[in-house]
Amino acid sequence: MALAFGGAIAQPGAAQSQATAAPAALGVAADPSLVRWDPAIRYGVLPNGLRYAVQRSSLPKGAMSLRLGIGVGSFDEADDERGAAHLIEHLAFDGSRSFPEHQLDLIFAPLHVTFAHDRNASSDLKQTVYQLDLQSTDASGMDVATRWLRDVADGLSFADAAVARERAAMETERKTRAADVLRALRARMDAFEDGDLRSNARFPLGTPDSLAAMTPARLKAFYDRWYRPDNASVVLVGDLPVDVLEQKVKAVFGDWAPRGPAGVRAPRAPPAAPRGAEALVLTDAELPAIAGICRVAPPEAGGSTDERLHALLLRGLWEAILQQRINVLRSRKDAPFVEATISDETRPDSLKSCVGIIPLPGQEVRAVGMIEAEIRRFAAEGPTEDETDAGLQQVRGSVRGAIAVNTDPSRDRATKVLDRTLDGMPQLAPREGLRAFDVLMEDVRPENVRVAFARDWSGWGPLAPVNSPRPLSADEIKTAMTGDAYKSTGAK
Repeated sequence: MALAFGGAIAQPGAAQSQATAAPAALGVAADPSLVRWDPAIRYGVLPNGLRYAVQRSSLPKGAMSLRLGIGVGSFDEADDERGAAHLIEHLAFDGSRSFPEHQLDLIFAPLHVTFAHDRNASSDLKQTVYQLDLQSTDASGMDVATRWLRDVADGLSFADAAVARERAAMETERKTRAADVLRALRARMDAFEDGDLRSNARFPLGTPDSLAAMTPARLKAFYDRWYRPDNASVVLVGDLPVDVLEQKVKAVFGDWAPRGPAGVRAPRAPPAAPRGAEALVLTDAELPAIAGICRVAPPEAGGSTDERLHALLLRGLWEAILQQRINVLRSRKDAPFVEATISDETRPDSLKSCVGIIPLPGQEVRAVGMIEAEIRRFAAEGPTEDETDAGLQQVRGSVRGAIAVNTDPSRDRATKVLDRTLDGMPQLAPREGLRAFDVLMEDVRPENVRVAFARDWSGWGPLAPVNSPRPLSADEIKTAMTGDAYKSTGAK
């Protein structure tokens, strides 16, 4: 989180004539005295609503990276559209207005670009991204690359044969993933943790039934609703002047017009019916013992850029402090686990925070109980002044470290800028990230950390999925979490 902050508090920067308008145009409310847009990046919005960002980068010299992001993923699919976002991603490599079917590889081979949907595109719950990384800024190569991205935007074809072929490819992809035993185990644990959340029922690969029923007309309707300039972002980062890059965006995408009404977002409802402490025990002797303790909270609140950044930093701070406490437990001679790591995941409908645990053989109950006891203590007492100071220094050190390693190649810069743009957050230059950190966190005290933890570590739970090679009951795990954990685990 901290490193992402350091390289990611910088979005609209641009020429001075555009800098003041960029935050408002991008829908980002920022205090200019706190968050200064990176002057190396020029942001803008075309009259049709398309957001763009361009930056000159000579890392590596002569290269160019292009990104097109569409603000829709599987979360906003209707029940009869499950898998549509990912299927359209497949179809982008199967013929379009300017590129005949089966010709993309031949056309891009001279540009040293190997084409494949798993290399040049991705989709998740929230977004679909298309990417090209060229070894040269040659004008003819740029023309081909930008023409393909424009075709992706509004020139894809939905021929019956192509849809049938890509449906079959997705079904194979889905079966391959299901056959991976570790991935399948993780999927079962996720399903337990996520319950009846919409995000739990919107796997990007859809279902066998939804794929079988997916028609070209249904796909085209989804495409027209969501692939619109006002729901898209283009990023160009490479070894050309920003004026040239900006003009290229305008020339290629300026006449892109929406077709029909815009899509309507699915409700971002928080977890509904309350869930208390629950445990799931899976017994598979062929798989390693693993466990987790999770909470599923309502989705992140909106707010200004400054407020969102402050919340992210406080989350990183309590995670760093609690992780250090868990590390101390791990160092004990009688520790029942070999590793335990805090993580968080934001989805449109929830914030999931977890501690992933690798217990010693036969020590699953003690491991869950000991770590849950420490979590409960942290919730009740909060961190000490010394822990807060040490955590601040640790997180600040990560932000500071981003200054020393600010050598991201163009492809990584383009990806980061696009991710922030789609998320409505600024991509800060590293030094500005450090300055913003100092301002935002200047007055943070232990009570602020405790309150932030209480907000994030809330909602459903604690939820404890466990895979144990030996027979074990869910009641044993639940008792370890909800009983006199301080006493029963010996946590100190």
